[in-house]
Amino acid sequence: MGRFQNKLVLITGASAGIGRVTAQEFVREGAKVIGTGRNRERLDGLKSELGAERFVPVVADVGDPGSMAAMVTQVLGEVGLPDIVIANAGIGYDAHFVDTSEEAWRELFETNVFGVVRTVRPFVPGMIERGSGRVVLISSVVGKRGIPHYAAYSASKFALDGIADVLRVELVGTGVTLGTVYPSSTESEFQDRTQRVGLERKPKRPKRHSTLKVARAILRMSASRRPEMLLSFEGNFMALVDKISPRLVDVILSRVLKRKKTRSGQASG
Repeated sequence: MGRFQNKLVLITGASAGIGRVTAQEFVREGAKVIGTGRNRERLDGLKSELGAERFVPVVADVGDPGSMAAMVTQVLGEVGLPDIVIANAGIGYDAHFVDTSEEAWRELFETNVFGVVRTVRPFVPGMIERGSGRVVLISSVVGKRGIPHYAAYSASKFALDGIADVLRVELVGTGVTLGTVYPSSTESEFQDRTQRVGLERKPKRPKRHSTLKVARAILRMSASRRPEMLLSFEGNFMALVDKISPRLVDVILSRVLKRKKTRSGQASG
């Protein structure tokens, strides 16, 4: 028997990337998964792969309040109250602060922040009444320390930390717990879909996670009461140094940004 035998798990953004692999891993561990996403064809393909008894596809867009309200009604009315809610769906944006439009800011917050609220809040009262439940938020290491080119994206992920800090305390003694996973750069379709404005460049990272590694971390977090999990050495190191000396991290990141600008200028010259 798997760790999540007969558990009901809701995962947003299940049609691709981390969400899809996480759904596969939960089913492998015995869970029944409700997978939401915008792409019906992909969700139906995952249903065919995992089986209708183990995977329930629900077309929903976390950025659309009406769509999410309909999803909640369908889930509670036809499937049941989830034991675990994974708020995974999100979008990226790569641009300097001055190149990031107000429209881009609003789109990011609509999906990455309000989308998480729409995913989690409707199910928390039922979990409290039942006396059990686990909520897992998927954030990013840049939600611990902002880095150049990611002002809006970082801000949307920092907002999740504020939500998590409050909700963890409000849930004490209810039997419901919350944890946050902070991946670094991951090899997934998320990178391909990230909109990039400004310098033409390919983002470089010391190392990228596989979607399977992140998915398995999400399962570990779902099985525990741990409040946070940063997945990379670089992420843990940056967060630690930033607590000790934010100024030092500023200097390091400014030098990295300067080198990138120099290389970009040489390449275009």
